[in-house]
Amino acid sequence: MNDLDTLVPQGIELVIDGEPLVIKPLKVGQLPGFLRAISPVMQQISSTEIDWLALFGERGDDLLSAIAIAIGKPRVWVDELAADEAILLAAKVIEINADFFTRTVMPRLDGVLAAGLKVPATKVGSTPSST
Repeated sequence: MNDLDTLVPQGIELVIDGEPLVIKPLKVGQLPGFLRAISPVMQQISSTEIDWLALFGERGDDLLSAIAIAIGKPRVWVDELAADEAILLAAKVIEINADFFTRTVMPRLDGVLAAGLKVPATKVGSTPSST
């Protein structure tokens, strides 16, 4: 493995539903849709241990949409997977993109949230005149 392979993770090969897939890091064109789909799930997937059943129960539609975007398959294809294959696929998508989430997305979300809490209050109305 060379230095570039270390910096930019290569794909993970899987066979899902009898079909060989290579799970690769997200491409820039996938990011808008993926981030919209995965944002409601971020809190659950950022914990050290993911409760997959709770995650699918609470945010399954969001997660399945994110998976479909990440692997370039139609959502219908993902919906037809066996539960264990869907969980494996979700885990691998998160794993291959973990560096992106931990170094880019989570710090920025934390920064945005912190900045939102520190917005100074401004007075609304007219200012007193000096007459």
